[in-house]
Amino acid sequence: MGLKERSEIEIEIDPAGSDAEVPKSWESAEGHRFALEVLQLRVRRDILKLIGDGVRSTEEIAEKFDLDEKKTAFHLAMLEKALVAKPVSGGYRSTPTGLLYLEKVETRYSGKF
Repeated sequence: MGLKERSEIEIEIDPAGSDAEVPKSWESAEGHRFALEVLQLRVRRDILKLIGDGVRSTEEIAEKFDLDEKKTAFHLAMLEKALVAKPVSGGYRSTPTGLLYLEKVETRYSGKF
């Protein structure tokens, strides 16, 4: 099998029996570092929380966070590149990785920094 494009996402199922899909790019230190850099901005974490509750349109996200269309698109693109959000019919929603981040990191450390 040849080399894969960096933009192509490979997933594997957790061998421990969990149904959560784990993006292979998060297995590397570089993948973790990039995702954490993307999630440093509070507005992106807040967007992730919002779409973690269900599909939201870009207009709804923009209105909720008082962002213009260009900034909303930029933040959503960064969340998508970090593999924590994905476009779906009607807007965006969190990926299993995004939900895992919210469960394991954001809820545990929220308000401590």
